[in-house]
Amino acid sequence: MGVRLHRRWCVVPEWAWVPVASGALVMIIGLIGILARRPLLFASLGPTAYLESEPRLPTSRFYNVLVGHLIGLGAGFLAVLTVGAAQAPPVLAAKDLTMPRVWAATFALGLTVFFSLIARAPHPPAGATTILVAIGAFRTLEDAVDVFIGVLAIAVLGEGVRWLRLRRLLPGSREARR
Repeated sequence: MGVRLHRRWCVVPEWAWVPVASGALVMIIGLIGILARRPLLFASLGPTAYLESEPRLPTSRFYNVLVGHLIGLGAGFLAVLTVGAAQAPPVLAAKDLTMPRVWAATFALGLTVFFSLIARAPHPPAGATTILVAIGAFRTLEDAVDVFIGVLAIAVLGEGVRWLRLRRLLPGSREARR
């Protein structure tokens, strides 16, 4: 009976599943951020939410989400320090893109892809996280902690979404037969 109740509760048409689940994940992270008074919602969580709604993709696994974004965060900070971009103005605040920030973004993305592949944790949205660091949107330890909390929250909540979605794809469902 519990499974039947669950299936009835979770009835979302196939065409609406990904938009509804993705939007719900972003909404929850945003609400957690408001309640915690922390900016836990940032651009690269949008594509992460999208991927979390498609549970059969390897890039949507908890490991890939968490490790991928952490690699992106670390690679971004390493690239900023390595190329000396820390003194360059943050791109979004200054509305000015400088060469040190371009070099940092280039190096950061290369590092992120390289180490994500080595760690077997590819997660394309981590490329956005690393570029956000490289262009100066995230500059401090406090920013890094907010990113980590946001990523951890969406990875945990995403596992719930993945579980719900996989339950809908049991043998006998329309999509499982395709």
